[in-house]
Amino acid sequence: MVDEKQEIIENELSTGLVIAGAYANKLRRTLFAQLRDLVKQNREFAREVARASAEINRLIYIILVENLGCEKGDVVRIRVKYTVDPKEWRIKWNYETLRIEYFKRQPDDKVAEVVKKVISEKLEEIKEQYKEAPTREEAEAILKGEVKTPEEEWGEEKEKTIEFMGATQPIKAEEAEQPPMEALEEIASADPIGETMIGGAVFKLTNKNGESVGIASLEPHAGGWILDVIMISKGKAYRAHIKASKNKEEYMNNPGLIIEEIKKTKPVPISREDAETIIRSKMEELV
Repeated sequence: MVDEKQEIIENELSTGLVIAGAYANKLRRTLFAQLRDLVKQNREFAREVARASAEINRLIYIILVENLGCEKGDVVRIRVKYTVDPKEWRIKWNYETLRIEYFKRQPDDKVAEVVKKVISEKLEEIKEQYKEAPTREEAEAILKGEVKTPEEEWGEEKEKTIEFMGATQPIKAEEAEQPPMEALEEIASADPIGETMIGGAVFKLTNKNGESVGIASLEPHAGGWILDVIMISKGKAYRAHIKASKNKEEYMNNPGLIIEEIKKTKPVPISREDAETIIRSKMEELV
């Protein structure tokens, strides 16, 4: 736990240049990355990070979309300072420092005017809406992307999906065929990389030559555990979900059990680009 005598922590968040349709996800991930050490000390703090990111993302959505007519493909950069009180485990945004750069020939004075207007008219309403942190289960679902806020949904393109083990996975219609099971046979070992901010774990999958062939992410779900497996074999990528039969400690102590679970799955094809994006996302969640 954080020493209660510790002074208030001050920090600044910057999304960098990002397409507007992805700002909400980028802001949330950046905040979690900056505060991962505190989350590691106090798992319940993940609820507060989820609450605070939802609060500011809602405000920014109103500014960008409802007032500036921002489109998903436009480019923005968002910067704002915030503090964390280690006594209260509360994140407070300094909205006076909120700066939004919007790259669509919008005059800076117009954007600044809208920022002030929305803060004046909507901030108290939004603070009231997000004054309570979500439950730990809800926070875990939010952080894993299972629950999307309206701001995040706004940035997502609709895509064809198929249902598999209670979850949907993006694939192209022409790729929806039985994948070669050789991809499963390549896996020779599973080694734990680390634990995630929401209490899960990530395992590196390697072949007999010691080459990486993907990852297996163990994630808490509805009182149990789900394995999310991403594999890349011979230039093709696959994904599979399976309800884990054991708990995290058992898999961490005996990673070979992960391979046994994976061999029970029936992976479906996804694009290599999607696979690499998912793997990067999982790695960012490590503490």
